[in-house]
Amino acid sequence: MGFVRDNGTNMREKLSRSEQKRQFKQVEAAAREISELKDADLGKLNCSDELKQEIILSRKTKSGAKKRQIKFIAKLLQQEPLEEILLFLQDRKGSKLREDRYHHEAERMRDDIVDDALAAYEECRKFQEPWEIDWQSDALSETLRLLPGLDELEVRRSAHHYARSRNKSYYREIFRLIKAASEKKRLAMIQE
Repeated sequence: MGFVRDNGTNMREKLSRSEQKRQFKQVEAAAREISELKDADLGKLNCSDELKQEIILSRKTKSGAKKRQIKFIAKLLQQEPLEEILLFLQDRKGSKLREDRYHHEAERMRDDIVDDALAAYEECRKFQEPWEIDWQSDALSETLRLLPGLDELEVRRSAHHYARSRNKSYYREIFRLIKAASEKKRLAMIQE
């Protein structure tokens, strides 16, 4: 596991090295899109002057140097309000980056819940105890805190069935429930 990082939702988690790389790739994709913005749009972008200068510089560079410059812009982007920038890109260019970010976050939540369910199931099997649907899960508790509209009983039931049968339909159902609750929360935030 990697370092402990606050992902902006006050949730502290350990990120694997692979997850760190995946998240940086997403930031890098945003940097690539930002580097292609027109001057008028770049002026409206809410970011530091240093970042704007680096974006302008990236337009003048070619091939390998451009790749390095994009990576540097991505590094600078990590210190900026990324959610705001992704919203800006979505408005200006119809960017899918923000949607992808929510999708990956829902996948991560699902995987954490399933990991807890599998661990609880294996623990019960090890001691030959019956496994109840009200198993302890820190990941589920945290997900419920972040997504209050999530149907806890349905998630527990699906995770319980998945751990026992490894049937992928239950795995997909957990994702669908999390994604729906996430969408509901985002729509509520937009309407406020």
